[in-house]
Amino acid sequence: MTNAKQIKWLFRSLLARNPDLIQVEPGVIWIRPIRHFAAKIWVKRCLDPNIFDSNMSLTTLYWDGSAIEDPFGSFVESFSRKPLPAPFTREYFLQPQYELRPEFPQLAAWGSTVGRWDWRVPDIDRIFTCAVEEQVLPLLRPLAEDHRAYLPFFRKFIIPGGRVHAEQQVAIALASGARDEARTFLAQIWRWYETDSHGDYEPPDQIVYPKPGQRKRAAIEAWEKASLCVSYRKTRRRILEIVEPLRTGDRAALAAILHRWEAEAARIHGVERWWEPTPFPIEEGLG
Repeated sequence: MTNAKQIKWLFRSLLARNPDLIQVEPGVIWIRPIRHFAAKIWVKRCLDPNIFDSNMSLTTLYWDGSAIEDPFGSFVESFSRKPLPAPFTREYFLQPQYELRPEFPQLAAWGSTVGRWDWRVPDIDRIFTCAVEEQVLPLLRPLAEDHRAYLPFFRKFIIPGGRVHAEQQVAIALASGARDEARTFLAQIWRWYETDSHGDYEPPDQIVYPKPGQRKRAAIEAWEKASLCVSYRKTRRRILEIVEPLRTGDRAALAAILHRWEAEAARIHGVERWWEPTPFPIEEGLG
């Protein structure tokens, strides 16, 4: 089974060769600088104890960054021991029903020749390091460094894939200085947040999934209701917070809110010492 000792050994060479990488928690490497994004490399266990999965992800630190797992709207993609061959580019998988295209079966044939991430491969640490350096870092480093570099990537690959909510688009539009765009997205979702949809309901202070033996339908439904309420009200508080400064066009106030959300996420993840508070595009010309 994939464990902390194996992961430490797997990461050793990669971290030594790339001083801008840090292992914040078992199985997760962050890419610095940590400014507006959580750019990560993940290693996760599989049911087969000899196999592990590897993924890369990019999440806006100022909106959904406080979630431990990458939330809906993040860029998340697996990477293999070798780069995917043509025609299986990132654009290929944006095509509708790409899995029905005549060339798609070639992907499975290629995958069987490359092999999975297997601890039994003698030089799997070297293979992993090469894969990250060749496939992950060239993509994520520029996006993590510069919000302007992220915006075209967000519009080209994340939005068309349907992996984003209007709430996140509001925040990203604000950060980029596109206030009219942010108002458009806000108008689309305002009916959900103008009035608290949970009414007078108050969830318990501690929300714990029912233990084995207590997982009756009513208990699970109560847990789901409480969890959804907490998540909804967190989002609603944020939406309400930006309504007035967005209405008046107060860029300084909006930037201050975004920075505060970033600081909250950095604190939750324990990366405050590496977080670099950096101006957003919306702050251009202020001061």
